[in-house]
Amino acid sequence: MGANETVPVYHSFVDGCYLHQDAYYGAATLVSFHLVRYVLFTLMLVVVGPFTYRLIAAFFDLERDFKSVVDHFDDVTSGLLYSYVVFTLGNYAHTFSWVTLVFYFVGLFCFCILVELPFMRVSLPGWRTWSIGAWVVNLAGVALVLVAAGFHIRWAYLAGILQWYLPLFVLATATVWSTTLVNRLQCYCIEKCPDGLGIERRTRRAALVLFTRRSAKARRQYQEEQETQLRQLRERTGQYAINAAAATPSSLQMSDNGNDNGDADLADGTHVRRSSSQGIEDTSAGFANASRSLLNMPTEPTCRERIDSLTHEQKNELIEEKLKNLHYLNVQTNGPLPLYRYNLHLHHWQIFYILAFFTRFDEFASKMCAGVVLGIYTQGYAAYGFDPMMNRKD
Repeated sequence: MGANETVPVYHSFVDGCYLHQDAYYGAATLVSFHLVRYVLFTLMLVVVGPFTYRLIAAFFDLERDFKSVVDHFDDVTSGLLYSYVVFTLGNYAHTFSWVTLVFYFVGLFCFCILVELPFMRVSLPGWRTWSIGAWVVNLAGVALVLVAAGFHIRWAYLAGILQWYLPLFVLATATVWSTTLVNRLQCYCIEKCPDGLGIERRTRRAALVLFTRRSAKARRQYQEEQETQLRQLRERTGQYAINAAAATPSSLQMSDNGNDNGDADLADGTHVRRSSSQGIEDTSAGFANASRSLLNMPTEPTCRERIDSLTHEQKNELIEEKLKNLHYLNVQTNGPLPLYRYNLHLHHWQIFYILAFFTRFDEFASKMCAGVVLGIYTQGYAAYGFDPMMNRKD
């Protein structure tokens, strides 16, 4: 092995993506994972924490939403997804410890007590009606978050990751501020596009134009091919009828030569044979005439022929008619589209879940902040569920 070659490092299944020797304990690693710590982290965040909160809330009759078995199951499945994402991207494979666990329950129950205060039973969309006490508490909370953010920015600078730490924070918060743009776009679509998104209608219109369009040259070529095939079919049918008529007398003559009775009943036999031959010839001629008349009968035009026979204006009318009834499963035929206006409602579980990605440093204060934000996040979805950020207006 050369002097410049490095020895490959193999990780086991349990400690995959886990850095054993790192001065900053994985803070500069975007993705990290440790199986045992992930199991403990998920048990805390998805099972023990929400279950404990629901029991305490039932004991003291705290504010919460009623949840059925299906609701709890939905919370567990969603919680598993959220916990995996924040664990792998939040560096909890390196920083999750007893400090995070202790302050997780501190954040969970302290926030639970805080929201039980009468003046704190408010929501962010109704900030205009907040009392002075609600303003004081919320501004104090914002100040604490900013102070903690300052420490974490300093630790990111020391770890040499400030150049992507702040841009990723802006990207993560895009799920919050981008909802304003989405809501404005929704209002614009309701006012300007009552028939739905223009891109879908344009795509469908392009498909209908391609299906109904045929140039004059291609149309003449198609008609010539049809006439040629019909003429050839008529010729083959007529020749078949002529051959059938010509072959009939020969068959009768062969039958006459094979008859031994040819004396007294010859005249009668000849009369009978002539009658049979004449009937078959009439039948052959009738078959030929029927074949020709059948070929000359007007047939039901195909869909392609019906489209080709339409004028340009008629094709446009056909396209517009089909565009009125696009195939949507949740829309009745000729019914209105389900376009609704929405209100923005930012929930605290969403805010603190985003913050949990950036408490990624192996410092006591950072681990403490991680436990607090994860506890507040758990209180939000355990009490009210994973409510969406945009609520439909009544």
